[in-house]
Amino acid sequence: MPNKSPFSDILPSLIAGSVNGIICIISAMALSALVFIGPLTPYLPQGIGILLVASLIFALFSAFASKNPVILIAPQDIPIAILALMAATIIGSAGSDWTGQQLFEYMFVAIGVTSVLVGVFFFILGQFKLGKLVRFIPFPVVGGFLAGTGWLIVQFSFSMMTELNLIFSNLAALVDPAMLIKWWPGVLFGVVLLVADRYISHYLLLPGILLIGIAVFYGSAFLNGSTFASLENGGYLLGPFPEGGLFPGLPLAYLNSFQWNLYFAQFPTIGTMLILNAISLLFNYSGLELTIKDDVDLDRELKINGLSNILAGFGGGSAGYMTLSESTMNYNMGVKSKLSNLIVAGMCVLTLIFGAKILSVFPKVILGGLIFNLGLLFLTDWLYDTWHRISKADYFIIVLILVVIGAVGFLEGIFIGLILSVILFVINYSKVEVIKYELSGKTYHSNVERSEQLKEFMNDKGDQIFILPLQGFIFFGTSNRLLERVQERLDNTDQSDLKYLIFNFGQVTGIDSSTINSFNKLRIMAENNGFKVLFCSLNDEMEHQFSVEGLLPDPDNIFQSFIDLDYGLEWCEDQIIHDLLSNEELAIDSGEKDFFKTRFADLIEYFEHKEISKDISIIEQGKDPGGIYFLESGRITVQLDTGTGDNIRLKSMGPGTVVGEVSLYLGSKASASVITDEDCIIYFLSKDNFKKLNMEAPEKAAELHTYIVQLLSDRLAKSNATIKALMR
Repeated sequence: MPNKSPFSDILPSLIAGSVNGIICIISAMALSALVFIGPLTPYLPQGIGILLVASLIFALFSAFASKNPVILIAPQDIPIAILALMAATIIGSAGSDWTGQQLFEYMFVAIGVTSVLVGVFFFILGQFKLGKLVRFIPFPVVGGFLAGTGWLIVQFSFSMMTELNLIFSNLAALVDPAMLIKWWPGVLFGVVLLVADRYISHYLLLPGILLIGIAVFYGSAFLNGSTFASLENGGYLLGPFPEGGLFPGLPLAYLNSFQWNLYFAQFPTIGTMLILNAISLLFNYSGLELTIKDDVDLDRELKINGLSNILAGFGGGSAGYMTLSESTMNYNMGVKSKLSNLIVAGMCVLTLIFGAKILSVFPKVILGGLIFNLGLLFLTDWLYDTWHRISKADYFIIVLILVVIGAVGFLEGIFIGLILSVILFVINYSKVEVIKYELSGKTYHSNVERSEQLKEFMNDKGDQIFILPLQGFIFFGTSNRLLERVQERLDNTDQSDLKYLIFNFGQVTGIDSSTINSFNKLRIMAENNGFKVLFCSLNDEMEHQFSVEGLLPDPDNIFQSFIDLDYGLEWCEDQIIHDLLSNEELAIDSGEKDFFKTRFADLIEYFEHKEISKDISIIEQGKDPGGIYFLESGRITVQLDTGTGDNIRLKSMGPGTVVGEVSLYLGSKASASVITDEDCIIYFLSKDNFKKLNMEAPEKAAELHTYIVQLLSDRLAKSNATIKALMR
């Protein structure tokens, strides 16, 4: 592997820092001009200084606090726009009789106080870990936001090169030959840089093209007889800038005379600005994550942005947050160290002390071309590269947001995108099958162990039970599907008449009011068709909704609620058995009482006869059962301790059933506990007697082994039938 040049890390940072430093200085002049107008115009140099102080503090914070070196915090336009509105309000009302100095002092303090408020708000959001909320923003909305950002950057590049906005009404002026020469070389520069970057990967690419561009600009100008003065006067260079230092001092000197009542009157507007700042900041970070293809600790960055704003506020600087365009430029140029942000800070210091005269020799068209290239990168990423990667519906949202941002405004575009994303989400989510799968009483049984005769009976009549396990959030887009599926079951003449409909809500996250309305319709359907509806595994919130809407408890017992599917299914099986079998036939179940004595009479000498009271644990989970337990009479429950304080019923077993056989044959600990539900008579075969049986009477032992194999095979067959039903 070839040795890496030390300049491959340093040079990108030098170039990115210099370019971003120039952008920060130009932005400071442009943004300050929004606030310092009218009577404040003479204080524009101090206004530029206020923005530069903020840029300096933000750049230092970015360098030493942010984990990712590409991140650059800078003053932003949203708080400046609000401050400009505040200035206009003060000038037109209470401050109409103020001197320019009084107006400046008021605005200087107001700018600092606003920054502190923004910082505190950001810090609180980070402290309460609210940054993750941006993760819920739909992907196409973020994509549209980034595409719109790209378009605004393109517009800004044209404004820098021509001092004209890139709008339809200015089209004729922009294509005028005298104006054309100011912007088309920059556009060409940006396109060449874009194409070259796609095919060439080298750290000298950008500086090489940049030096060639500057050389071509000055070479062409001097060959045509132009001078520095003529280029500056013609608007081809960044200058002229204000002479001398721009440091405005600190606002603390004016704090005593600050009229807080006027500032408090602007709180509704300031509150709106705080929310807009937070939304924009989180959108910027979300966009940066997609650009750098890595997650950012949003809560930590919120705190960093908050602390930097608080410090900037005490220094009189304006509010700001992470700037997506400059941070993306750092990433695209390959910045890997803090040097880039330190250069930005250094350029702000030099400009504050000495003014920006030295920057006036930089060609506008070259800087505009760099900015145009950045906007073009956003547009190609989200209009060209995503065409084959996302659905056409999502792509339409991206394009629509871009169009609205370009034609109306940023927030309007984001708002429309969010609305469309929600609509598409509802449409798509309504296509998700709310019914996880369909089961019947034939293929899925309760955990109650029944006699062989009753098992056969339930296999014959089990399709009278229709089980619908539900999933996800049930709302107006999916609730009607439940009614349709029940009607399909009622219309199916190949199955027995429906007697019991079971809904299992174990994997349902919530329901809305339209679902309650659907269940009211289902009640009428159940009443007309003679079946009952069971709601199983309702959580407390859903139980409350059913209660408030009058669905539960149901005086007619058409709707019934059970703690889980197992108990609900047990109730249905009991109803079918008791409704269709006579008392004599029901005695089948209790006839299993003599099963052990009848089948294993020759082995009785190896077993211990035990009478065990109700609520006694005969096997404890995680311990050695010690042998096999044959239940002669009574009922036992096999339950699993989940470790969360909840116990799950795995099986309810009656006479003629066996427990402990798996642990005995495998030599393992008990995987669940066995507890008596009532007084029981049990025959116990200990491990020692089991070994003795195998040694003394192997033929008799073979009979026991055969029975155990049949028992396990029967359980396996039932499990396979259930799995097959679940996979339909």
